[in-house]
This record gives sequence, C-alpha cells and structure tokens, in this order.
Amino acid sequence: MNKLPPAQRQEMQDRYQTWKNLTPAQKDHIRNDVLPKWRQMPQERRQAIRQRLRVLQNMPESARNQRLNDPKFTEGMSDQDKATLRDLSHLHVGGAPDPPGE
Repeated sequence: MNKLPPAQRQEMQDRYQTWKNLTPAQKDHIRNDVLPKWRQMPQERRQAIRQRLRVLQNMPESARNQRLNDPKFTEGMSDQDKATLRDLSHLHVGGAPDPPGE
C-alpha cells in the first residue's frame, strides 16, 4: 500500500474506515446481496453507478435522498441499478463496493 500514490492510499484508508464502521448486518448485506449483484453487472453499469456515487459522496443525508429521488439523476438506470446505488449511497461508499481484505 505504501507504493500507491497518496490519493489512492487515502481512498483505501477511507474505504477501510467506512467498512470498519459498518454494523455486522450492513457488512452481511454488502457481502451477500450487493457484492454478488455488483460482480455480475457489466462494466458500463458499474461505471454509471460509480459516477453517481461520486456526486453523492459528501452530501448530507437529506440532500443525498433528494438527489436519489430525482428522476433526472437516475435516468436510464434499471430498478436493480437504482437499488444498488441507493444501498451504496446510504452506506457512504464512494467507490466500488469491495470490502477491504476480500
């Protein structure tokens, strides 16, 4: 990890901290529900979700919910993609949902 550029190192540390702060139920939901679906998605669908997660990343909960409920924000997404986006945004995951150490 020390060989990574500082920005990537910080991103990994942030992801680890987010994962560490999740409840056991949230971790189970990510492992058993979100990750299997994520891994089966085509790359372009994952990229569309990642782009929207970056927009939502530092928003307060109320603003994030408002944006998630905006049809223009989720335009072109399937119901499954919207559900994945909602799950990940409420877990405050900013990038791909890969739990540390897995």
